[in-house]
Amino acid sequence: MTKYPIYAFLTGLYFSTLQFCYLILLQMNISSAYLTYMIITTAWLIGSIAGLWFEKLDQNIGVGLGLLSYYGVYTMVSNMPFSSFTLILAALGAGVTGLWAGRFFVFILHQYKQVDRVFFHENNGFWVGIIMFFLGFTLVGRPFVFWAPMILAGLLLLKHLWIKREA
Repeated sequence: MTKYPIYAFLTGLYFSTLQFCYLILLQMNISSAYLTYMIITTAWLIGSIAGLWFEKLDQNIGVGLGLLSYYGVYTMVSNMPFSSFTLILAALGAGVTGLWAGRFFVFILHQYKQVDRVFFHENNGFWVGIIMFFLGFTLVGRPFVFWAPMILAGLLLLKHLWIKREA
């Protein structure tokens, strides 16, 4: 029964790292104003709320869409820095990335009936992800913002395969 707490921890780690990577990426390439933070956070939350109702959204599609959106935004803002137009597209990308954040707890409720324990582990992963992000970004810099989401998504997808194999 450790597969779901580990999965929840990795999911929290992935979500926090991805959220902070979005924030730093946009602060480096668009603006460090409060408006940037507010728009991206609101878009993520709207995506999370929308994710509650997408019944066909499974783990692989949710994580894959989120990763694809992140790297689409990464490419766009890196090639068109300081364009206010990119903030709108980045908000759309953050919303798509947030879909799995909303769907995760609906998915896990049907798999592991103890949502309070799963939330506890997801929250711990989120906090570890915050610390890991700030250490990683401080020590590695921009390459961390590029590689960390891909590595964590890979770990999360490997965990999905493990869960399916044991089911």
